[in-house]
Amino acid sequence: MSGGSWGIDTRRQEPEAVPSRGEDIRPDDDWTLAEAAAAVATKKTSPVEILEACLRRANTANGAQAFAELDVAGARSRAAALAVELVSRGPRTPLHGIPIAVKDVIDVQDMHTRANSRILRDNIAPGDAAVVRRMRAAGANIIGKTATHEFAYGVVTPACRNPWDPGRIVGGSSGGSAVAVATGSVLGALGTDTAGSIRIPASLCGICGLRPRLGWIAMDGIIPTAPTLDVCGPMTRTAEDLAVFWQVLAGRATAITPRSNLRVGVPASLEVATQADPRVCDAVRDAVDTMRAAGATVSNVELPAFAEWDRWRSIPQMVEALEVHRGAGWYPSRASEYTEETLDSLRIAETLADDLELALQQVGALRTALLASIRDIEILVLPTTATVAPSHVAAQHVEPNMLRRPIVGQLTRLCGPIGWADLAAASVPCGMVDDLPVGLQLIGRDEITVLAAAIAYQQHHPFHQRPPSGRQL
Repeated sequence: MSGGSWGIDTRRQEPEAVPSRGEDIRPDDDWTLAEAAAAVATKKTSPVEILEACLRRANTANGAQAFAELDVAGARSRAAALAVELVSRGPRTPLHGIPIAVKDVIDVQDMHTRANSRILRDNIAPGDAAVVRRMRAAGANIIGKTATHEFAYGVVTPACRNPWDPGRIVGGSSGGSAVAVATGSVLGALGTDTAGSIRIPASLCGICGLRPRLGWIAMDGIIPTAPTLDVCGPMTRTAEDLAVFWQVLAGRATAITPRSNLRVGVPASLEVATQADPRVCDAVRDAVDTMRAAGATVSNVELPAFAEWDRWRSIPQMVEALEVHRGAGWYPSRASEYTEETLDSLRIAETLADDLELALQQVGALRTALLASIRDIEILVLPTTATVAPSHVAAQHVEPNMLRRPIVGQLTRLCGPIGWADLAAASVPCGMVDDLPVGLQLIGRDEITVLAAAIAYQQHHPFHQRPPSGRQL
């Protein structure tokens, strides 16, 4: 990304320094989404004050390349109007006046939807995506578009810097949304998830993200990756925030309450089932112990090894992505405008047609086995990613005769199968390895149970209250 509206318009606002702070100290204007919603509802603060606090951090966050485009003037105008409405009519919903960012594959009227591709460099959305219309109706203040991989087809989000360590990747493809939330630039963000694109960056950046089931959020006005797997979902700092955001997105008025007395399943050997770093597995086992102590009934489950999914789930996803790009007229006629990574993936997909039927059969069998293994539990617990955030250098490694870069398989291994099984899943932070956050993946048959479990876990584990050092980038 470079130049012009790809960054913050510094003619409107110069970056400001963010004061240093200790791990357990939060300034008065550093709200979570739920805290801000409560403060707005009781008129202890206003949409204008919340926005200005976020904009101060947004300037800092764009040092980490969180934003593709930021609408400062429009956000301020909307905040002022929402503040007047608050006084006269009260809040529309808990999102009234809350600054929200939107991944740059989702249309926001009169803003670019570039999907980080030269092919769409001049693409300005004529209207809002359906999910953006819903958020606007709820009173949310859409302040900008966040960085993503080209066409959301990757796990790195190039140019973004991890708020915990700028030498590490942020995950993708909703990486810009994760950085915006982690740095406090917004109180919530929208991402999309095909094989982990919400949960992976949430894990690597130490925030929370929800992959809902297929069909719960309308995908109109969102550039697809693989439509049979794509979903849109919220990203926030805490599980409570996720629940507040989800209530509005799903049109649910009833509050989601924590549940500790759940039937929880975990593989007998996390290392064997997941091939995850043993230290990541230790953090997940500690989380399971926390859930057990809080009242959960924990049992071991026998799962197919997640590595068995890698090739078979990749084939139909790559073929479907190829069909999207052909159908849009982008490929092959504009092949020279793609990045090398995306172009290589589309070319490989052209060779996979003969393998598609077998791949779908294998995925179907693995899906049946996965669902059978969790029949008697309410929540399956896994790491979100097998490792903490890799370095930018490690993420560029390429091996011959592989469908995609090793980093893709490594980071999507524990997330991708969940979409094929059409389960809901949330990633919440559960500890640290090498001073980098570890993500805990909570998987269930519906969003309410998953969120109730996530909130209950965070009531007993305060890791999510620790801000990343990147708030001072």
